[in-house]
Amino acid sequence: MADNKPYITEVGDGVLKVRTCAWSPPGDHPVGCGMFITVKDNKIVKVEGDPDHPITHGRLCPRCIALDEVVYHKDRLMSPMKRDRADRGKDKWEKISWDEAYDLLEEKIREIQDTYGAEAIFTLTGTGRESTLYAPVYGPAIMNTPNGASTYAFSGEACYGPRATVTNYLLGAGVPEIDSAQYLPGGYDDPAYVVPKYILVWGKDPLYSNPDGFFGHSIVDLMKRGSKIITIDPRLTWLGARAEHHLQLRPGTDAAVGMGLLNVIISEGLYDHAFVEKWCYGFDELAEAVKEWTPERVQEVSWIDADALVGAARAFATNAPLHGDLGRGA
Repeated sequence: MADNKPYITEVGDGVLKVRTCAWSPPGDHPVGCGMFITVKDNKIVKVEGDPDHPITHGRLCPRCIALDEVVYHKDRLMSPMKRDRADRGKDKWEKISWDEAYDLLEEKIREIQDTYGAEAIFTLTGTGRESTLYAPVYGPAIMNTPNGASTYAFSGEACYGPRATVTNYLLGAGVPEIDSAQYLPGGYDDPAYVVPKYILVWGKDPLYSNPDGFFGHSIVDLMKRGSKIITIDPRLTWLGARAEHHLQLRPGTDAAVGMGLLNVIISEGLYDHAFVEKWCYGFDELAEAVKEWTPERVQEVSWIDADALVGAARAFATNAPLHGDLGRGA
């Protein structure tokens, strides 16, 4: 923390109050939940949110709220485990040492190499950001295989990597899901910050999912400060029920809705002409492609009322500053 407040405070009778952050992804990238952990006799007895944390402001995710249950749960994994193949599906795990675990891995790897060749081995890791960046190196270095997914083949390469690249090029910054003043010293009250007039939520449910680098409560904070919501979702979510524009589309018709929104914005000239002229390539081709996606045609495909589509498009395009919080489905 930058406020120079103590990290450990004695509160009496051998009880300590520890100020810390818990990194429990997803959702807690990049800072983790700010919290106070009360410790007595070297045991966690209470977990509270830190109201002075610049991102979480005293809120905690479910994982952190249940931190004491996780730490002291009888089934918490504290060592490598193995189970006989004949007992698959049964709770018949037994603890083994790290030496035994490494021996088992080496035995299996050598068996595959001798039987099928080293190229039969493929290294693949899940998301995990920095911790998984080393994994692809282990394939050729340890197992002599050239086959491996660079970093994480699914969510990372398809989602996080492109987002990180485009935001670095355009903003010179990290990957904000939305700008909730997280980069300013004064937060929402910083003189440089302008509350967005609209937030478009499409393809995700941020209040529940808390995706990378973004806690869903940021949207609620901005709503309290005047931001209005546009949701595009087959369901009527909590945000949808409070949105000024809720486009309840037929599942699987996101592309048609996107083309329809572009049709309205481009045909009515509601876009930033100077930006398009200076920075956009292929805009004329895009404008031609969306011509056939009139609000009436989109209504046939997506079930969204044509007037509702037009209203949302106009609100989004004519009320800068605004944010788009888009998921992978959009």
